[in-house]
Amino acid sequence: MLRLDALMMDTIRSLERKDFKGVDLTKFVLAILVVAGHTHPFKEITNPIFVHLWERLLLLVVPYFFIAAGFFLFPKVYSSPDKTSRLQTLWLYLKRIISLYIYWTIIFLPLTLWYFSHDNLIIEKDVVLFIRGTFFFGENFYSWPLWFLLSMIYSLTFISLLMFINLRVRTIFYISILIFAVAMIFNYLVAGESRNEFLLMLGKIIKYLFLTGRLFTGMFYLMIGGLIAMNQIRISKLAMVLMVLIALTFQFVEIEIISPFLFSLLPITLFCLTVDLKLEGIKNGLFLRKCSTVMYFTHMIIFFLYTLIFRTIPYFGWDAFLVSVAVPMILTPIIIRNEERFPFLKQLFG
Repeated sequence: MLRLDALMMDTIRSLERKDFKGVDLTKFVLAILVVAGHTHPFKEITNPIFVHLWERLLLLVVPYFFIAAGFFLFPKVYSSPDKTSRLQTLWLYLKRIISLYIYWTIIFLPLTLWYFSHDNLIIEKDVVLFIRGTFFFGENFYSWPLWFLLSMIYSLTFISLLMFINLRVRTIFYISILIFAVAMIFNYLVAGESRNEFLLMLGKIIKYLFLTGRLFTGMFYLMIGGLIAMNQIRISKLAMVLMVLIALTFQFVEIEIISPFLFSLLPITLFCLTVDLKLEGIKNGLFLRKCSTVMYFTHMIIFFLYTLIFRTIPYFGWDAFLVSVAVPMILTPIIIRNEERFPFLKQLFG
């Protein structure tokens, strides 16, 4: 155990010295994909092969964000052999994520109220929908990106409980695999493709409570990122090739539950391929890092305002996509220059 802790300490010191420009660039590109997924610039393309590949490409995004978060978080958590210190580090991070979720839920509240004012439902029903959306879906009207934060909150809370009862990091990882499998089962049930009446009813209940199983996927990817950072998982180039081949095979030969489960190999491989990229030509990693965050959290507000003023809601297309990408890129340098004067900006965008 002492040797393991020493290895973790060495890993943390090496992480502190490194500049992960590959991760910064990948998150920036993936943030643009998030915008594309929400604004649908390719809505006119109906070719089934393109649609299938595009949908799978979009599924890489949030898992990569989870892995990156775990990669940077867990070496800090396990930097101390003392359980109390580890839990304190984790709780401080969890507190920050909870605050972030509250802030952004409030920021999106005008959009939510706008939607409620047009949905022709009674106030009591809207209140129920807001509570369900905030605590169980991780989204309300157009606040779709926020489910990432709610999944982080649930995942880190559960991880802290497992750490509190002295479970080792690998045991927590094995539990996360089981929870991830449950999430895949939830997704299958929600799709309503079973012929069993009980399973169909169960799927409707899960859909009403959680929409999908996505909230339960975060823990697995967070743990993967943490184990990679602490050298508890080493994936060779040959293993990465095999992982990609297996994952792609089961995306074209689709098997319920199994294919979505094995898809997880793709974002894991993508992270392993990009985490050590040197990219010496990139001089401003800070812009990429900050812009990916600004774009992720603000693009739906920009999208809403653009369509409200210049189009009609709902509207999707290339113009909305370009505006929703361009405005965050313009805002990012302004935020960087002013976040010391206005600490709230740093709280919102890290």
